[in-house]
Amino acid sequence: MDGLGSRVQVTGREVEVLGGDGVQRFELTELPREFIDWQRGEREKLFERIAGREHIPTFSAHLPVVVTINRDGRFPAHTANKGAGFTARDEWLGEYIELLENWVRHSRDGPWEESLAERVTLARRFYQGEHLDPRRLGLLEIFRGTTYRNILANPCVSLHYAGPGPEYQSYQLNCIAEVVGPGDPRYRFIHAMRQLFEHESFHIHQPSYPFGYLFWVCEVYDKSPRGAAGRRIA
Repeated sequence: MDGLGSRVQVTGREVEVLGGDGVQRFELTELPREFIDWQRGEREKLFERIAGREHIPTFSAHLPVVVTINRDGRFPAHTANKGAGFTARDEWLGEYIELLENWVRHSRDGPWEESLAERVTLARRFYQGEHLDPRRLGLLEIFRGTTYRNILANPCVSLHYAGPGPEYQSYQLNCIAEVVGPGDPRYRFIHAMRQLFEHESFHIHQPSYPFGYLFWVCEVYDKSPRGAAGRRIA
């Protein structure tokens, strides 16, 4: 995309950042099974509550704190809660995009509530299947604010998840952020997944999403308040 302060490119098991200081290379890793299982478990609880039309006050497994590096000022870090989820592997993107976008169009032909069961089934089909890419997470940009400007200047980001009690499963993911636009099939997948529940009461409806991010995973730490807190697990 034009105008980025740095360029991000994935080659094999590395992600390259091309900036004014040359090329920096970071080794990619896969999200560990315990993190994936935690995400699946928490999302299944969410789908059950959505299907039951329950009130959903918060959903921490979807809303990590995204930490970016400030370009200016005396304080080094900027934080923002962002909704993040899995994306399909590249070889499955086309199939899921067609399926999701068709259902979103179909849902708009009738009352939104009447399609709730089908939309929950679609979300479950992806999260319970084996087609997710364990190397990355995807999310949408809304505001083009400080997070966006920081990522353009330096795409090194950290995500901090703090799960609910009594387990309080918590994780830190250190990632490289790639900005993707509406013409990118990976953006289309992220956007279509969001559209499944865009008009539910637990979402704040947004007029548009100019960009998306792919957060390519380089390091994962267990931050749960137990004996192994702070241990690198991937």
